[in-house]
Amino acid sequence: MLVVIVFGLLLLKASLGELILMDTSARMPSSVTQIGEANLKSILHSNEVVFINFYANWCHFSVLLAPIFEHAAAHLKHEFPEPGKVLLGRVDCAQETDLADLYNIQKFPTLRLFYKGEAARREYRGQRSVDALVNYVKSQFHSDIVEFQGPEDLAIIDPHRRSVIAYFDSEGPAHKLYQHLADRYKNDCDFYQRIGKVEEGRPPVSLSFRPDVARTYSPNEEYEGDPADSNQLETWILQKCVPLVREINFKNVEELIEQRLPLLLLFHLPGDLKSVKDFRAIVEAQMPEMRGQYNFCTVDGVQFEHSVLHMGKSRKDLPIVAIDSLKFMYPFPNFNNIYKRGQLKKFLEDFLGHLKQETVPVTEATAKEGKNTEPPRSTFKDLGPSKYRYSLLHDEL
Repeated sequence: MLVVIVFGLLLLKASLGELILMDTSARMPSSVTQIGEANLKSILHSNEVVFINFYANWCHFSVLLAPIFEHAAAHLKHEFPEPGKVLLGRVDCAQETDLADLYNIQKFPTLRLFYKGEAARREYRGQRSVDALVNYVKSQFHSDIVEFQGPEDLAIIDPHRRSVIAYFDSEGPAHKLYQHLADRYKNDCDFYQRIGKVEEGRPPVSLSFRPDVARTYSPNEEYEGDPADSNQLETWILQKCVPLVREINFKNVEELIEQRLPLLLLFHLPGDLKSVKDFRAIVEAQMPEMRGQYNFCTVDGVQFEHSVLHMGKSRKDLPIVAIDSLKFMYPFPNFNNIYKRGQLKKFLEDFLGHLKQETVPVTEATAKEGKNTEPPRSTFKDLGPSKYRYSLLHDEL
């Protein structure tokens, strides 16, 4: 009997302790700032880095993230105690619907970073752990610009990466702007700089673009605008660093699918860079006005072999061009016909016409077979934001 009483007292003590701990926790001030329309602008412009969690209380994943985000905020507050350096905030999208619309929030939770008042080009899609969140915020204070002294140092440039190369005679306004844009586009291009006395005949500030020569026929290009004009320079960097034709990989596929545009895909063997260069050149020459109607992408047909097999094809059939509407896949009948001017563009225009009429185009292969004419289902749709990671506002593309 005594043992039972003692055990009961221990349980009671533990329960009381737990309640006290919960009550203390509830009364502890949060390290995460609640953000609404009333204070958003002042917060963005009074803090160098602001990392915001757009959430909904009804969302299971938002509930799971909340304590992790709180711990990350506390850690960063301790590491960056000076006011105006780092702030982690949260927006209740059920209450702040205008802010959710402003930032086109389509799923919960969505994590967006702002640097000196400006939204980062890409949302955070990484691991939801305290360490990962803390490291992501801390990385914003590290420059990715590579310093070089002479042309021989540029031999390290990766031919598969796009690069911007800058020469500055001093650290003036143009250099400050370059640093800002290099940080903004660091996921799209590599950035290099040399500061100091410039070569004879070279202007005090000059920039050039070096394309990913392993994957394109495009030449190097000098920047001819004002290097201190933010609009001119950012427009140029955007055009060069975010090309019309991009490479799909497992790091960027979720973001591309979330844009909800049909894909024109080139599936190729890993070592077949000729078809990649040819495809890019044809799209850039004949279809630049279709930016915003399609996402044009090259795809490693071995890495994404499931999509190739899903079309009834195999590695030996590569290269293959196909439209993925994010509902169905439509293979271009003959890859070699991309070299016939206007054929690929007509294929895209015909598809858009079918979309407007709300009809499903019949593929040549299924028509010949005389069987079920429904084309193969999209495989890329399933690579968008997952319902096992987010609460999606639009579950169907």
